[in-house]
Amino acid sequence: MDVETASWFVLSTITITNFSIQKFPVQKYSYLTKLNSLTKYLMKEKKMSTKKFEGVYWAKMVHQQPPNLVMDKKLTVVACVTGALFSRDQNPNQPYSPKEIAREAIESYNEGASMVHIHTRDEKTGWPASNAELLKETLDPIIDECPDIVLAPSVALGFKPDEGDYSYETVSPMVDTLLGWGSKYIQTTIFTPVSYVQDHFVNLATEENAVKTVRYLQNKGVKPEFMCHNWEAIANAREWLIKPGILEKPYFLSMGPGMHNATDTYPDPWGYLYLIGMYNMMPEDIVIGTSIGGRNWLPITVQAVMLGVDFVRVGMEDALWMYPHKKELISKNAHAVKKIVSIARELGREIATPNETRKTLGIKL
Repeated sequence: MDVETASWFVLSTITITNFSIQKFPVQKYSYLTKLNSLTKYLMKEKKMSTKKFEGVYWAKMVHQQPPNLVMDKKLTVVACVTGALFSRDQNPNQPYSPKEIAREAIESYNEGASMVHIHTRDEKTGWPASNAELLKETLDPIIDECPDIVLAPSVALGFKPDEGDYSYETVSPMVDTLLGWGSKYIQTTIFTPVSYVQDHFVNLATEENAVKTVRYLQNKGVKPEFMCHNWEAIANAREWLIKPGILEKPYFLSMGPGMHNATDTYPDPWGYLYLIGMYNMMPEDIVIGTSIGGRNWLPITVQAVMLGVDFVRVGMEDALWMYPHKKELISKNAHAVKKIVSIARELGREIATPNETRKTLGIKL
């Protein structure tokens, strides 16, 4: 018997021996004696007792590959603290008043959020209420407590029937007023280049409005963030703004499945696959964000962290429940921020500061 044949014989014998010892204990010592002799023979023939073990070749190929640098960049966490979608009937913890919204933003900042997206509400009824004075009342305490924070307020003043709530006519008055008070009140804001139906209105995305609004924002020094609720939004931004050279680098596009009737994030694995599809459609020279809605927000956001996105948005605008499988309401935005910060750090990703976030976006305070 040659050495290689003997090696295979030993492996086979070990398997048979393990079975036999369990079934026939009396044969234990005779099997082990013979196996011990054969093992000593093999070690002598191959000089295994004196030669240094260098590892299995295939394992060396797999495990000594160069580092995977997909997650080797800092992650910005954005808190979206109230939005315009949920009421206190759905989540009793939903902040309404300027003081409540500001407190949620400050607590989120203290847990690692370097940027906050702000909507305002009528504190008595809970209805979305957008005006500059109400927004300033909300933003002032945030600026006092978090002077370096990146502010991204929602700036649509109302709804235009033919174009929805993100038109030049509804955006420009608010932006002009905020910038009149100082650039600290707005450094970036969301623009939605996608059509969708939501209860009582239709948001219609048009090329003419997108070009006009984006040019206005860029001329004012405000970075537009494109909230892409589905693939249509990515295509619109690419064809209307990027290819013609209108949009300035770095482009800031965020993937937002699970929001505004655009696409669902459930059942599994649909939400994960959809995010990967959107990610692969993104153009080059881009800052990529995510804003995941629905019950699956947490695991899909973690997937986004592992994909290497630059920004993740979390909070009570986008989600009601903390976990996909538990009936546990999000009680504070800071809890959602803390959870995603902790998970990101466990995965080896560092959290970006507000100044690092501004550097990524190419904006100044």
